[in-house]
Amino acid sequence: MEVNAEFVDAVYEAVKAHEVYLEHFSGKTIVIILANAPAHRQTESCVSEREDLELLRLGPYSPMCNPIEGCLSVLKARIKAYLALCRDEMLSFPNGEKTERRMRLLERAGEHCMPCMDRRLVNKMAHHCAISDGCYS
Repeated sequence: MEVNAEFVDAVYEAVKAHEVYLEHFSGKTIVIILANAPAHRQTESCVSEREDLELLRLGPYSPMCNPIEGCLSVLKARIKAYLALCRDEMLSFPNGEKTERRMRLLERAGEHCMPCMDRRLVNKMAHHCAISDGCYS
């Protein structure tokens, strides 16, 4: 829990020092969203108390409210599409090498598709979560 609390404190300090915060949001409350994992629930009690910091926990399972889930969903869809294009290659692996060669193909798919995880996607998913009904009520 201490590591999580230190991370939250570091994020808070980084936001407070960031030029965008200083220029546009100075004096506003900083909101850090935590998953609902038991470790995150206990983190709240370890984080330094600050007037301008609010910790919010997601519901038990809230993929529509979690930008990370949205980003990973896009990545998985891209990887599946890449693998579909490599279907013939995947089916032609010799019997003794299938597991190893499929793992290398999956790694190659991940490397090929990872660039989709960019700032634009993250911002899009964060915006989607912000407007999703009931996520932060």
